[in-house]
Amino acid sequence: MQQNIKNKKKIVFKISEFPHVSETFIIAQIITAIQLNYKVVILVNSVLDFKQSLHEDILLKYKIKDLLVVEDIKIPKNKFIRFFKIFLLFISNISHLKSILNFYKFQKEKSYSWIFHWNFYQQFNNLHTIFHIQYGNNKFPIDVLKAKCNFKAKVITTFHGHDAFFPMHGFIPNNGYYDLLFDSANLITANTKYLADKVVQLGCPLEKLQLVPVGVDTTYFTPMHKVQNRDAILKLINVGRLDPVKGHKYLIEIVHEVIKKGITIQLDIIGEGSERKNLEALIEKYNLSETVKLVGKKTQAEIKEMYLQSDLYVFAAVPLPDGRRETQGLATLEAQACGLPVIAYDSGGVKYTIDAGKTGFIFDEFEIEKVVEKLLFLNENRNVIQEMSNNCFSFVEANFSQKVINEKWSHIYSNL
Repeated sequence: MQQNIKNKKKIVFKISEFPHVSETFIIAQIITAIQLNYKVVILVNSVLDFKQSLHEDILLKYKIKDLLVVEDIKIPKNKFIRFFKIFLLFISNISHLKSILNFYKFQKEKSYSWIFHWNFYQQFNNLHTIFHIQYGNNKFPIDVLKAKCNFKAKVITTFHGHDAFFPMHGFIPNNGYYDLLFDSANLITANTKYLADKVVQLGCPLEKLQLVPVGVDTTYFTPMHKVQNRDAILKLINVGRLDPVKGHKYLIEIVHEVIKKGITIQLDIIGEGSERKNLEALIEKYNLSETVKLVGKKTQAEIKEMYLQSDLYVFAAVPLPDGRRETQGLATLEAQACGLPVIAYDSGGVKYTIDAGKTGFIFDEFEIEKVVEKLLFLNENRNVIQEMSNNCFSFVEANFSQKVINEKWSHIYSNL
C-alpha cells in the first residue's frame, strides 16, 4: 500500500452522525485513510455514544474520537452581536464577496447568517484537502461551495443505498437534488453495479463514477478453526438489522417448509430492529421457537464464532414498496470469508457478492419452493457444502479483502 508522506494531504470525512452502532464500512474507510498516512478529520453534525458501537475496541485503538470535529456553526443569539459579526465577516472577506453572495443565493432560507456557514468551511478551502462525503445526502454545503464558490478542496462522494432513492426519507423529492454535486464533485463512488446504475439514473456523469465495493478484513474473518458439522442438524445463519428489506420473514417461511419435509434445521438471526415483534409473531405462529432464534446484537467476535459454527449463510433480501433494495450485503462476504456458502435472493446488488455455483446459490426474490429444494439437496449432500466452502475464502480475498479495497482507495486519493 502506498504511503502518502510527501505533500501530506488531509481527508475530511463528512458524516451526519458518528459512530452508528454498526456501519462497519464507514469505520473501515476512515482506518484506510489513517493507514495511508493521511491527516484525517471526521466532520459530524452530532457525536453518538461510542460505548454503543459494536466496534468500540477499534475506535479506541485508532483514537478515532480525537479526529472528530463537530460542525458547530456559532451564530450569536443576540441580534445586535449577530449583525455586528456579520458586518465584520463581510469586511474581512471583501475579496471573497462574489463567493459569499453566490453561497447566499443557493440557501433555502434567505438570511445573511449563512455567512457563518461559509466562514466555517474556509478552514478546508485549500488544494491539500479532500472531502470524502459519506452518503450523498450529506452533500450540503460542499456541493454549493464547490460548484459556485471556487472551493479548492477535492470532493469524493460515496453513495451507500437509501441516498439514491426518492422521495428520500419518504418526503424529499428529486427536483435536481444532486445536480450541483454531480456537476462539481471530482469523483462519485458506489459499491455495486446495481447502486451505480441508480446513481447514473439520477444524473451522475459516467466519467465521474467508479465502483469501489465495501471490503472485508480477511485477516480476521477466516475459515481457520471452522467446525465441520457432523451432526444431523443443518445450521443456517443470517446477520443484519431486523428490517423489511432484509426479508427475514421469508427465511422463517423457508425453514417452516423444510421442517415439514422432516428435516432437522436451525436458523440463528443476529441483529435488532423494527421487525422484531412481527418476526416473533411468525415464529410463534409456526411453533418454531426451538428452531429459529432471534439472538439480538452481537459483537464482531461473537458473530465470527457463530459463522464458524454454521453450515450456510442465508439471505432473503427483498424490495421495499418504494423499490429500494439491498445495495451490497457485507455479511454475505464476512460469512464466505469464514467458509460459509451463501443461499440468497437476487435482490439489488447482493448477487455481486457471490460467485454463483461456486460459493453459493442465487434465487429469484420471494422464491420459497426452490430454496427449500436446494436446502433438502444440500442436507443430503453435505460434501457439496464442504466443496463450496473451500472456494469461499479465496473468492472474498481476491475480490473484496480490505487489502484489495485499500489499494483502490490509495490510488483514488493519491491521484486527485
